[in-house]
Amino acid sequence: MVFSRQRTAKKRYTFVATVRALSGMSYQHFPLILPGVHPLVAPLIMFRLKRRGYSNCRVEVSGGGLVVYADR
Repeated sequence: MVFSRQRTAKKRYTFVATVRALSGMSYQHFPLILPGVHPLVAPLIMFRLKRRGYSNCRVEVSGGGLVVYADR
């Protein structure tokens, strides 16, 4: 019996990308794509957006990072 193995792509989250997303994030254009950012940072991003006056905020986990949506 032969079994085919399906390889699942490992999601690569980097510490550098996560720190850059928190410290130097530009809030000018949405949707904002943040590749390599860990999903545990999503609540912090939401908090910062709400503090800056954005509404209808949401953060989605995709592929290997985050996609941020917000309205002014």
